[in-house]
Amino acid sequence: MSDSVVKIINEWRIAKAVNGNEISVQIIPLKRQQNTLEGFKWVEVGKKVLLESGQEIDFNLDGNSFYTSVNQLYRLI
Repeated sequence: MSDSVVKIINEWRIAKAVNGNEISVQIIPLKRQQNTLEGFKWVEVGKKVLLESGQEIDFNLDGNSFYTSVNQLYRLI
């Protein structure tokens, strides 16, 4: 993995809503358990958003936006 990807994943980023509200978020790996002959192992299957409150939220299918609640769409800047 390149240094630029690690830096983007580890730093706090700004997400902006349509109404102008901005929040700080962090991009974290989304991991799932995979069954193998030796047992289970964790594999990264995507990314999630970590809010400052500690709540984890899944990205929308576009991988650049997410909902914090009903009708509260945020996009990464």
